[in-house]
Amino acid sequence: MFNHNHYVPILKWKMGEYQALSRLSDPVKAKITPLLEIPPVGFDFETQTNKETLDSHIGDFGKRLKSKWQARPCFVDLKYVSLSPICAGGKHCVEVLFDTARAEGCVAIPVVSLRSDPAFIAAVGAVARQDRNGVCLRLYLPDFDRANLTNDIESLLRQVADGWGYCDLVVDLEAQTYIPMTVFVTIMQTLLSKVPALNRWRTVTIAGTSYPATVAGIQSPSFIPRMEWQSYKALLPTLGSGGRIPTFGDYAVAHPDPIELDMRLVKPFAKMRYTITDYWYYEKGAQVRSHGFGQFQSMCATIMAQPWYSGAHFSAGDAYIADCAAGKVATGNLSTWVWVSTNHHLTKVVDDLAIAHGLSAAA
Repeated sequence: MFNHNHYVPILKWKMGEYQALSRLSDPVKAKITPLLEIPPVGFDFETQTNKETLDSHIGDFGKRLKSKWQARPCFVDLKYVSLSPICAGGKHCVEVLFDTARAEGCVAIPVVSLRSDPAFIAAVGAVARQDRNGVCLRLYLPDFDRANLTNDIESLLRQVADGWGYCDLVVDLEAQTYIPMTVFVTIMQTLLSKVPALNRWRTVTIAGTSYPATVAGIQSPSFIPRMEWQSYKALLPTLGSGGRIPTFGDYAVAHPDPIELDMRLVKPFAKMRYTITDYWYYEKGAQVRSHGFGQFQSMCATIMAQPWYSGAHFSAGDAYIADCAAGKVATGNLSTWVWVSTNHHLTKVVDDLAIAHGLSAAA
């Protein structure tokens, strides 16, 4: 159970993201329940085959989750691997993955949606009955156009949960512009009003992002507005006293869509993404293949010189930025700067939420 003082980041279960989670401070971890998306099985563009089997793709999930998140609760969504869901033993991938989490004593809560097929729903129901941790229902914006939304939700929940109180709700807006903000705040109010039995769900989260699908056309350096956060803050005063306040969720410093790139053809650039109040600071460097990762040292020094830099003690990501600027640590690789930016972002949002809800700032 958690309330609006909590935070639900939606993260791809990849190295940069799970390293970011593992390196959070314990007080910040206590304020977060991540929604982890299992990415698709990787594709080898050279051989035109999958890089691994589905079994090997999900087989170490439990051990890695225990190593990175211990027994803290998390939501886990396998929607990206549900098109070919049967593992070698004939068992659904949802059941196999949660078997690995259960074996490690992890508190993993399966995610289901109105888009899920019957086999996926049945597998989630089997996991929920065995683990007794409940389920998470993920509603998307088009779901609210259904003629019988309440009936559809009730029908699904009968198959996977023991009632509203055993189900966490995530209203996922995915990628939006949130402009004009006044209109979008009204849209969020309308969506919440359409949620059946709003006060009976175990938790209610509204999530989304305005992070761009590509930064190719964005000037460097620049400040990208965090419109999902600004809109959430604008929503709060409109809810009135006594009503349910939704928990805030976002996609950290990433766009929702998974991207599988042929790295033989891609020439990645060095880039820094640093979350500040209401914005992301974005800076683009040169191609790393020709100019190397050493350029991150000067980019870190630039961030440290700004008045909005949170300080080396704010998060593990901020400490790494300070150490990199001083030449004390390696400049790393692309995954390094994913965990650095994500770790800082998660810590920053927890801090922002504490201030927005009138609590003492996070340590």
